[in-house]
Amino acid sequence: MYQNWILPRDKMQSTIKELLDALGCNLEADTVLDYIQNDPNYGNSSLTIKQANEYAQRLALKASNAKVFLKKYEDLKNRNTDNLSDMVVLFYKLVCEDKKTRISKPKVAPKPIVGDNKHQITKDDLPQIKDKLLKAVDESKKLVMKSFEEKESKLRPNWYSSLDLPNWQKDHPAMSWDFPKEPVPIVASLAGIPIASQENIIIEELLYVFSGIPGNFIVHQPVKDTFDARTFLISEDLDDALKQIVQQMLPLASNYSIVRRFIESCDMWSGQVLHALVAGIEVLLKDYYTMLAQLETEQMSSNLTLQKLWYFVLPTMHTMQVLAAIVTSIGKSELRGGAVLTVLHEKTNTLMGDARAQEISLFLTERACRPYLYILDQWIHKGTVIDPFQEFMIEDNELINKEELPVDYSADYWEKRYCIQRDRVPKFLEKFTDIILRTGKYLNVISQCGKSITKLNTEEIKYSLREQNYGALIQKAYSFASKSLLELLLKEYDLMGRLKSVKNYFLMSQGDFIVQFMDATEQELSKKIDDIIPSKLESLLGLCLRLSAASHDPYNEDMRVELLPYDLQFQMFKILSIETKDEKEYKQNKECPPLSGIETFSFGMEVKWPVSLILNHKAIACYQMIFRHLFYCKHVERLLCRVWLYNKVVKRFSEARLYADAFALRQRMLSCVQHLQYYMCVEVIEPSWCQLIQSLDNLNATNVFGLFHVILLFKNYIRSDRIRF
Repeated sequence: MYQNWILPRDKMQSTIKELLDALGCNLEADTVLDYIQNDPNYGNSSLTIKQANEYAQRLALKASNAKVFLKKYEDLKNRNTDNLSDMVVLFYKLVCEDKKTRISKPKVAPKPIVGDNKHQITKDDLPQIKDKLLKAVDESKKLVMKSFEEKESKLRPNWYSSLDLPNWQKDHPAMSWDFPKEPVPIVASLAGIPIASQENIIIEELLYVFSGIPGNFIVHQPVKDTFDARTFLISEDLDDALKQIVQQMLPLASNYSIVRRFIESCDMWSGQVLHALVAGIEVLLKDYYTMLAQLETEQMSSNLTLQKLWYFVLPTMHTMQVLAAIVTSIGKSELRGGAVLTVLHEKTNTLMGDARAQEISLFLTERACRPYLYILDQWIHKGTVIDPFQEFMIEDNELINKEELPVDYSADYWEKRYCIQRDRVPKFLEKFTDIILRTGKYLNVISQCGKSITKLNTEEIKYSLREQNYGALIQKAYSFASKSLLELLLKEYDLMGRLKSVKNYFLMSQGDFIVQFMDATEQELSKKIDDIIPSKLESLLGLCLRLSAASHDPYNEDMRVELLPYDLQFQMFKILSIETKDEKEYKQNKECPPLSGIETFSFGMEVKWPVSLILNHKAIACYQMIFRHLFYCKHVERLLCRVWLYNKVVKRFSEARLYADAFALRQRMLSCVQHLQYYMCVEVIEPSWCQLIQSLDNLNATNVFGLFHVILLFKNYIRSDRIRF
């Protein structure tokens, strides 16, 4: 028990008391000592002095007087108190992390049942162990129920806590359609009653029991769990032949009790799917109650025998058994929303050989699917999620309006705002999940652009065992949404003009602008990055845009200057996440000289909604890497041309032939750089651009996802091994 202790118990208790007094805490020293005694990590931690000081400073924030506590801590540290860092960490857990409940009832090691040293367990100790285990199980169930109730409370709105709603099941238990929770004793005897009279009495008793009402000779037993099968006690005076028939019919009452308990356990926060399922079960129970009323009429007319009753209830027993199996599998797992539909769908498929049972399961599945499919219909036809109980597969994580969105709001919209909750996806919709997600997103973009969405398809989505029945409707809605968004991007927001602007600036197809810009900014970009004035570059950029052929570009005002704090090589290796020792030399060293403007310069572009969904930050970053490579090659070409101009002076001297080899090398270098630029621009980028335009024409405005795919292929193609950076 004390193997990890270094301090004696008295000395440790004294140290704890000093810390508690300095901290101003209400905890008792003995209580804290018991907690430390049962902590397996005490004495085994490897905290540094710096980490221990950080914990002490955090703990001082919770003290009544921080200076007094820190002074006491320094005093104990100067006295070289053993395990002081471990004690500070434990105090931090207790005070700062709200673990006082663990102190109120410390985890004390279980005492041995037998008092000898060997701690052997005998048969006499088994009842005591059984009682402790049952008590522990009950406590764990209470903890699970408490966590479930806390989870349910999160789904409730704020105003719900202010309502004083009555608990009808607790205050008025007789309102339940199930058996009472308290056991009822057998209050009468059948001794001395003829068998014929016993049969009439038992028939009346069974009709009561089938309705959830205890009788005088057949009484129910309490259940431990909500979905446990209910047992019954039958009067011992009943004839054995009659008792055997009664026992064969009692599973009907047990299954009915399970179904009733499930219905009454569903509250207003259980969700629309469970409410629809309960409504479907109530429809079936209505027929069940009608059958009981008819049997009661027969019994009052003295036309009902026990054998006839068994014959009449036999089909209903099978129906109730199917219902009990369905609600038990749902209730025990505490399922909601799409998970409930998955269980119902799988249950329907497993009942292929039982036509009656499959018909019941299919009816319940169709009823339970109605609210879910209504939410799906609103999503794929209007782009809105109406899900008050968080049951639908699509979750909207955005809480701001379109007017509050930034100008460059782009990729985050697709990746973060709407996401799929896989645990809420019904199994029969798994293969359509991605299409459903994209359909609603496309329509949502159209609506945020101020365009009205008219639902063309009036056919309602209904559940079916055949996927093509609703798969065709989903595919039709997807085609309409993608076609509408593609037309919006190409026609009203001039996506092609935006792409041409990207080609002109990032892929350097606007030659006169690039030459003028490099002439104007060469002196400024030759400086170190810390010495460059960005506003000056912005002014020179605007001047070159107005004086060159780029002035006819309607989007030239969206261009801006960016000075990235790393070179192109570091940017690419950062994307590849290179961490090996062999490739360490390729990563940027902090001790390397500062970069020049040529190495860090790149263009930026401000793209407005909704074109920013396609030309987002990730896409612009890819084009920036290509531009930085082309721009640096152009810079090297200009340097070589400048060397050629300087070398012309050498021709005036008689020793000019001595430099012939150097001139030839310079010419070969210039030719190599020019051929490399020609290859990249003419052999790689231009064919890829033509392929992009041709692919966009082949889309025929029917598939916006194809647009994303084509542009992605274009970026990957010009970033492939055909261009060696």
